[in-house]
Amino acid sequence: MVIMMILYIILGVIGFIILFLIILSLPRKENERIHNIEAIDNPDVVKGFETMAKTPAFAWIHKKIVSKLTEFLPEGIIVDLGCGSGNLIVRLAKKFPNSEIIGVDNSSEMLKTAKERAEKKIKSRKIKFKKGSANKLPFNDNSIDFVVSSLSLHHWINPTEALQEIYRVLKKHGYLIIFDFRRNSRKFFYGLLKFATTIVVPKALKDINEPLGSLLSSYTENEMREIFNHTSFDKIDIEALMAWVFIIAKKNKDI
Repeated sequence: MVIMMILYIILGVIGFIILFLIILSLPRKENERIHNIEAIDNPDVVKGFETMAKTPAFAWIHKKIVSKLTEFLPEGIIVDLGCGSGNLIVRLAKKFPNSEIIGVDNSSEMLKTAKERAEKKIKSRKIKFKKGSANKLPFNDNSIDFVVSSLSLHHWINPTEALQEIYRVLKKHGYLIIFDFRRNSRKFFYGLLKFATTIVVPKALKDINEPLGSLLSSYTENEMREIFNHTSFDKIDIEALMAWVFIIAKKNKDI
């Protein structure tokens, strides 16, 4: 019995490795960028994103972001830009109890849901919420230690202007950490998101072509580098993986 269990585990691992290698061998899909704006003040869309946020995929994304942020031993003020319904906010507050966590979003519906989640999941006076956009942040110059952004960059109307605004509010030696899709992902991932958009997600998200629309609206690694080249950030690290990227940017000077 034990031998059979071990055999099944070995076969499962081998099968996973083979599948992973097949996925990696698939070509990357090259598409023209199609900008997609979410209807984030629509209550049905907010509920749809709430449903998606509870899936293992989104839990994994939030866990990866917290893990990446942990590498920098964060202290002080952490801003979650485009905080949505507050799932990442709760994780950040639990992981970094000595930091002040501020969620920023330009959707009143999202902020309402995020506040309710934070009040329910964790009682902390160090969690705050502010309405604002990436292009107009509600903070003073040189006042924020860390800005994190998850699956938001591709929705910014003017990313260069938004990054300059983030640069303005960061303290000297402050960090920006971005997690987003990369448009030149493997064809397998395109197929997966097309299936999710067509079959799996709530109707309100299908109507705005999500999550496939976010992938089509995202940037390639080279496009991201070009965008950052037109900002004041002078130290940028882009970690491009199968279907997503981590961008780490550091502010080395006061404005």
